[in-house]
Amino acid sequence: MKKVGENPPARFPDRPIAEAPQPWWVAKVKPRMEKALAFDFLNTGTEYYLPLYTHVIRRRDNNKPRKSILPLFPGYIAFSMTTPHNIFITGRVVNIVEVRHQKRFVRELTQIQSALEKGVVVEPCDTAFEIGQTVEVHAGPLRGLVGVVARIRDSDRLVLSVDGLGRAMVTIEPAYLRPVKRKEGDDEAR
Repeated sequence: MKKVGENPPARFPDRPIAEAPQPWWVAKVKPRMEKALAFDFLNTGTEYYLPLYTHVIRRRDNNKPRKSILPLFPGYIAFSMTTPHNIFITGRVVNIVEVRHQKRFVRELTQIQSALEKGVVVEPCDTAFEIGQTVEVHAGPLRGLVGVVARIRDSDRLVLSVDGLGRAMVTIEPAYLRPVKRKEGDDEAR
């Protein structure tokens, strides 16, 4: 595991994403090869953007926090190049995805970069939640709380109905939630 200071920069070169003179592409990389490819790009002077976030977990033995710097989009890295045919030489790339809507892609990357630079907590969320779904809070001050998704508000927050608290409504970030798998014989969500 790399120390925090040993990670590649998220953006190279340090300029706005929209100022890239060549088109953007997305490389699908082998597992856990995002940072290694970023270092390859850095060494060859290839423009790239690899959004990174800080993931904090608590050790079980002493409850001390352990920080990891992880890619926001595991398995992918955006890069700017005229023709990406030489990228396979690294042995880290599985496939290249052509970005057909360059303006939208640049706008979305710029928004992510802006949010991360402003210190907004941005974490991957690979789960879409539905109303009535039972979920558990796995991080933050409400860790361990189990509730039912009662409402999805503003597309970035979930409102949980928690029976154990007298059906109180708790608003919580979706990144702190994970679905609860039902066991046979469990009561249906109320």
